[in-house]
Amino acid sequence: MTFLLLLACADPDETDPIAELCDRDPPITWERFGQGHMRTHCNGCHGSQLREEQRNDAPVGVDFDTFPMVENWGERIYIRTLVSRDMPPLGGPTEEELRMFE
Repeated sequence: MTFLLLLACADPDETDPIAELCDRDPPITWERFGQGHMRTHCNGCHGSQLREEQRNDAPVGVDFDTFPMVENWGERIYIRTLVSRDMPPLGGPTEEELRMFE
């Protein structure tokens, strides 16, 4: 996912709505946005501290507690959250949050 953001910001197209996020001040980081976003919208099912019966069918081991964990699943998170948009299953993130997440 970090790679995708770096690509988007490497040569931003002025007409691309993501381009405005590249120069955001303060910049979007794990600490300023990602961690809270994952905690709010994902860790209720994808938290390493959850027992299997608490995960609402999220596979054990598919956890998003830390940046390295999110990076490990980055491509899949991108597809499920921004392409197929079936995660989180009950919705939740606003369009602005999804743009920031992308």
